[in-house]
Amino acid sequence: MRVLIDDSPCDTEATTIGEAVAAAAEAAERAGRLVCEVLVDGALLSEEELQQSATLARAASEVQLVTTTMDALLKDVFVPAAEALSETAVAQQEAAELIQSGRIAEGMNSLRGVMETWVIIREAVEKGLVLADLEAEDLVVDGIALPEAIGRLGVRLGGLKSAIANEDVSATCDCLLYDLPESTREWTTVLHGLATRYTSED
Repeated sequence: MRVLIDDSPCDTEATTIGEAVAAAAEAAERAGRLVCEVLVDGALLSEEELQQSATLARAASEVQLVTTTMDALLKDVFVPAAEALSETAVAQQEAAELIQSGRIAEGMNSLRGVMETWVIIREAVEKGLVLADLEAEDLVVDGIALPEAIGRLGVRLGGLKSAIANEDVSATCDCLLYDLPESTREWTTVLHGLATRYTSED
């Protein structure tokens, strides 16, 4: 069985997919790299398949582990989140303008996308912090304490949800035009600050 770490052969006497993955993953870890994909005879193995004993017990002609570095992985988390936030800032403005002009249904539809993006951004930051083994309580980026930024965002999103539930058009627009932009600016700073920490090439 041919076993590769990226494009380099891995010296192992593995006879099954499971043995090959374990041996190559251990070698990759020793080299300071993280496994992001497993290919068996050129086909990508899913997370579910990697947990199946029947799959791991099979033989194959070739097992290849595709790896990355922690820096590259974190960059891939934080940079897209920052880009999504930039788009959200525009969407918040557009949603407010639609609602103010009486196009309530269109504005609310745009607003749903804004709320969903904020959830994705929060989850991306949480994922990145776990990967980097960082505690949110201890993190300060460019003078912004992450716990405080999280708290302020929660208050502002809560106010927006209340305004929507109460069908308060004026309060909804105020949240979109004046309150949330403050969090947008804060989180843009945080995300760009985190992204610039992880700029090494893999």
